[in-house]
Amino acid sequence: MIRRTSDLIGRPVVSSDSGKKLGTITDVLVDESEGRLVGLVLQHGWLKSEEVLPAAAVQTLGTDAVVSRSSELMDANQWRERHARTSRSDEPPADQLPWNG
Repeated sequence: MIRRTSDLIGRPVVSSDSGKKLGTITDVLVDESEGRLVGLVLQHGWLKSEEVLPAAAVQTLGTDAVVSRSSELMDANQWRERHARTSRSDEPPADQLPWNG
């Protein structure tokens, strides 16, 4: 099935291990060189803090919500640092790195 990335914006993300809502998708991260999804940017809480759900952690892209394999997210700044580092080295892509800290 083909979906527009814009259809994901505003969709809630829930964790399969806890059933907890992790946030709402505000942006989609795509690797331009390969044309593949690498992560989803989520906002949550009163301060609308941003965190990233790596593509490898996405279990299901449902019609009403996205389901994550885990409730752990990566801080957006931490994700940017890892992604910048991996794009300059022989390490695996950012979405294949351990993202739980």
